[in-house]
Amino acid sequence: MIEIQNLSVKYDSQIALENINLKLEHPSLLVIMGPNGAGKTTLLKSILGLVEYEGKIKIFGKEPEESRNIIGYMPQRDRVNTNIPLKVKDVVLMPLLSRYYFGIRLEDVKNAKRALERVGMLHYWDKNFSSLSGGEQQRVFLARVLAQSSKILILDEPFSATDVATKMKMAGILHKLKREKTIIIVTHDVNPLVECTDKLLLLRKRVIAFGDVMDVLNEENMEKLYGVKVPIVRRENVCYVLGGDVHVHH
Repeated sequence: MIEIQNLSVKYDSQIALENINLKLEHPSLLVIMGPNGAGKTTLLKSILGLVEYEGKIKIFGKEPEESRNIIGYMPQRDRVNTNIPLKVKDVVLMPLLSRYYFGIRLEDVKNAKRALERVGMLHYWDKNFSSLSGGEQQRVFLARVLAQSSKILILDEPFSATDVATKMKMAGILHKLKREKTIIIVTHDVNPLVECTDKLLLLRKRVIAFGDVMDVLNEENMEKLYGVKVPIVRRENVCYVLGGDVHVHH
């Protein structure tokens, strides 16, 4: 479980987050949406213990700094130096290298292969990473996080540079993963995840709304969030954002 109480973050005198409160059960999937500058990445970094904050954050009863070994983090626009001729296997194994002085264990190789298999990329094991498309690279980055066998996955814009087919593939992978892991995703496009999301957080420095998708995803809340009208379509027990990718700058 992740529990956040009265969380506030300031950069110099600028408020980045103000009085955030939420609880998340384990395992589950939380989607965070909001305009640019809304504090989404700051919230992720607070959970990771990478920024100074006021308030309380407990991850399975521990402080963020004590919980990093159970969290896998996929940052926004993750990059690999393409001047170095890395293979896909090198990218996935990279975080595991730092754990041991004596190189990679056989168990790590197995975990890396299993993770690539889960994202449908095992046959790229020996391929040059730089030869992959943007969407394929994102799937390798997701495999890299999965290979760490973390209880909690934090993904910042995992769908950037991906086409619709890749988005749907990745959403399917995350749907299966949420049975065993807690997943927190920042995204501008909630539609691929609508049917597997347990909780939706609309964030604009403060909590605009937090709860079940059907309760939170409505035109009134979206207008509060983005400052413009965003049509919502409801079909049976599912609702979608018309136009899908909401990316409003402020």
